Amino acid sequence: MTTAVAAERLGVSQRQVQRLIGARELPATRTAGDAWLVEVLAVNAMARTRPTRGRPWSPATAWAALWRVSGLEVDWLDRRTRRRLDDRLASIDAEELVHATRRRAVIRRYRASETFIADLEGLVICTGVRATEPSTFGLEQNHGPVDGYCTSEVATRLARDFHFAEDPRGNVTLRVAAVPSAALEGRDSVPVAVIAADLAESLEVRERSAGLRVLKDLLR
Repeated sequence: MTTAVAAERLGVSQRQVQRLIGARELPATRTAGDAWLVEVLAVNAMARTRPTRGRPWSPATAWAALWRVSGLEVDWLDRRTRRRLDDRLASIDAEELVHATRRRAVIRRYRASETFIADLEGLVICTGVRATEPSTFGLEQNHGPVDGYCTSEVATRLARDFHFAEDPRGNVTLRVAAVPSAALEGRDSVPVAVIAADLAESLEVRERSAGLRVLKDLLR
């Protein structure tokens, strides 16, 4: 769909849609006439998780929220800020949490040769279906597309070394995390609330439902 239709669907301005495209929150492609066409499924998914009130939180607060919901300690916020965040989490619902924490990373999607997939899996911190526990999410682990977090430097290096081509429906999703590096250091996968939030933003109905269900359980 055009940016004008996407803006109407999301209840925002065309300029805001262009910002979302620039931040890689909405996958889009340019036409021969240099106009943007936005993926319909991505717009519909964002519309479902975009409450009419409240702006997304800062990256530091977003990560802290998902850490706290996962039952983990947070050392990059002061005690007073953590207490305010805990009070907010006590009254938020799953879809509001997904919206509030969407600035946790910049998403980059690529197409890579299938021969590289096995090597790539060990170079990022897994999330999404690749990182799910079937008993928790009710989904079978998918060892196809790569989906993981990394730093901006790692994302740039991987794109160069593995000859990635940008593709909004590609088989590699890199989430450039805006989080203190110590929080993810040494991890093979992200905490359960991060996985759930990532699934809740999926274009696949089963994945989105599983992510929201787990977040609801964690927020109780």
